[in-house]
Amino acid sequence: MVETDDPDTDDLERIRAEKRERLRERIEREQRGASSPDEPVAVESRARFRDVLGAHDLVLVDFYADWCGPCRMLAPILEDLAGETPAAIAKVDTDANPALAQQYGVQGLPTLLLFADGEPVERLVGMQDGASLRQVIDRHASEGTA
Repeated sequence: MVETDDPDTDDLERIRAEKRERLRERIEREQRGASSPDEPVAVESRARFRDVLGAHDLVLVDFYADWCGPCRMLAPILEDLAGETPAAIAKVDTDANPALAQQYGVQGLPTLLLFADGEPVERLVGMQDGASLRQVIDRHASEGTA
């Protein structure tokens, strides 16, 4: 990376380097056949929930409700992450699936659970930024490949 006295140029170079690295990692995943869906997956039932967990090594589950403001703000972030990370993104509407939300102890919205090999490994409650979510996913993705 070329360093200059201009902080804007340095930031731009850093962002470009990060994007190149994410693209390289995505290409490698696809070549290994470990790709995840490029869009969030709607979960309408317990059976569908089990299917999604069984089909993917990493699944970030968004327990949300349509009336929840922070949930609506989080939706575009999750859409971006679906195409950029090795995790499948699953969305569970807690109004339509209250038993599933209760099973996982969801009390506040949004609640995000990261599953690795079908087991919950991280719980995040409330609005999250994309960078933080990416770090959590990447940490568990690298643990799974180590």
